[in-house]
Amino acid sequence: MLPPKENKTDKTNDKKMKKSVKKDESTRKPKSDDKSVARLERYIALCGVRRNYKKLLEDCRSQVAVLKKELEELGVHGQPTIQKWKKVRMKREQAQELSALDVNNIITTQGRPTRRGASASQKQQDCPSSEYQRTLNSESDSDQENNTHRGRR
Repeated sequence: MLPPKENKTDKTNDKKMKKSVKKDESTRKPKSDDKSVARLERYIALCGVRRNYKKLLEDCRSQVAVLKKELEELGVHGQPTIQKWKKVRMKREQAQELSALDVNNIITTQGRPTRRGASASQKQQDCPSSEYQRTLNSESDSDQENNTHRGRR
């Protein structure tokens, strides 16, 4: 009875070995490729860009080429360096700040009014503007001229 049990364990061990070999073959990739892909992904992240790499690298043969092309589109040409990353990152941040600026939020006054300044600004608001005064004066001048001409006739 003992010999058949040994055969069963040998068969199960063989099956386990076959399964483990299949898994190793399917998950195997060149390690140098993985390192360069991870390095390029890190460079893109240092440029201040977050990409969905799963979608970006979905149906491509050369992941390294796609990531290098992405870096060039961001503005890092040639060998990527820290200075190039910082330049690209600063440009992107400035562009985002400018696009986020809302013109309606800009305050035209010179800050909080003081007591002296508040009273002076109220006086200016009470007085009619100079353009308004000019239009009033021009109408009254023309009336006076018309009246003077009538009296001389």
